[in-house]
Amino acid sequence: MIQVRPASDGDRKEILARMEEVSGTAKRQRIERRWDWQWQQDPRLEVPGYQGVVVEWRDSIIGSLSCVPAGLHIAGAPVAASWIVDIFVHTGLTRQALRDVKRGGGGLGPELAKGVAAAMLDHPAAGSIQLGKHIADRMMAVGLTIGFVQSASTLNYTRRVSVVRPLQKSLGKGLGLLLGSAADLAVSRFRRPPLELEPFQGDFDARFDRLWARARDQYPAITLRDAQTLNWRYRRHPDTTYEVLILRRDGEIRGYAVFMLYERRGRSLARIVDLLTDKDDREAADALVAGVLERARSEKAERLDWFACAWTARPR
Repeated sequence: MIQVRPASDGDRKEILARMEEVSGTAKRQRIERRWDWQWQQDPRLEVPGYQGVVVEWRDSIIGSLSCVPAGLHIAGAPVAASWIVDIFVHTGLTRQALRDVKRGGGGLGPELAKGVAAAMLDHPAAGSIQLGKHIADRMMAVGLTIGFVQSASTLNYTRRVSVVRPLQKSLGKGLGLLLGSAADLAVSRFRRPPLELEPFQGDFDARFDRLWARARDQYPAITLRDAQTLNWRYRRHPDTTYEVLILRRDGEIRGYAVFMLYERRGRSLARIVDLLTDKDDREAADALVAGVLERARSEKAERLDWFACAWTARPR
């Protein structure tokens, strides 16, 4: 019998074991390292503890998805919604399970008619509003067949920042720096931030709560960004260091940008992970992006990217 059921912290060990078999040791270690931070400390959790759905066969988990509370607000009001993350289906065990059911002469039942992944997404424990981003093509196909809607306004912005590091790898540090710096002037012309920005260190405070209180009523859909959530997400993260730029006006926070500088596969990269201003304050938003670009250039990051979405949800 194949069972689809809500998951709990008691499934942690087996979820991690299956994740390692499906996605490798690095993915398993990342999820394990972040488990308590994600499922015990997240202020958006109504009750601490793992939230998700698993598919079980012969007391073995063959599929899993995690449901991270999104803190979604629509027209200024909170609604229950989840980010669907870390979904996997163990292909080998799933094939064995399907063969076992067929040999036993039993049917899969309506909940599994569209497959294991669809069954998890369709389970009530996955929530009535589900959000997703950076979806693999295979999973996107599953989602579209069961009612997910793509947002046309979802974009991954990418900007070349510097060619110094790649040239240093191929030409040596000295010559690469010389030619790369000259090339940067031609291929990556940035204007300086038109407004005065400040690096922000330490905990987010009540000024950010006041910015959030203004902004949540201005945007048609936005996820929670009060000071408590920002501190958990960006100051208490177990393995990632974030930098913050702020723009002040009359002692208050006019806007902020959170970004990271990181290395991946020998490449130096930058990413904006959060940016908030009043909805119509384009001047502040432009200045913050310019400030992040300037900082990325100072560190010779090759590229800056930024995922942006008006909102994408699956209606029930």
